[in-house]
Amino acid sequence: MAPHLNHDEFFSSLTNLLTTATQKSRGSVYLTQKRLPGNNSSSDDSSAPSQSSILIRATDGNTNAANPKSKTKSREDAHPKVKLATVVAPEDIEAFYVRYAEVCKAGMVGMKKRDRSGKKKKGKAGKVAKA
Repeated sequence: MAPHLNHDEFFSSLTNLLTTATQKSRGSVYLTQKRLPGNNSSSDDSSAPSQSSILIRATDGNTNAANPKSKTKSREDAHPKVKLATVVAPEDIEAFYVRYAEVCKAGMVGMKKRDRSGKKKKGKAGKVAKA
């Protein structure tokens, strides 16, 4: 696995990932966060969760594995999966999340609202039929 990025590299790569995903007609970015086990040995301490580091990951959802249902057999035109990760220390969490929120909000500008008009029509038709 690739080494974790520092915060500045992570944010610049995440910005690039979000802009390329919004420029495509269909693009996804998966953001995950996971608490890493800390070095503190006392498990009954109530402040233990706030003292552990956090692993932040971002991927573009692209897979290199061949889809068995796909009509095309070659994956030569597919781009490799982008994986980004960084570890946030407990003392840097507040500043990190402020910048993380700014980058995510800026990257979500190009998103379209979900079309739910078909769902509403089906729901109203179903209620009329039952009554």
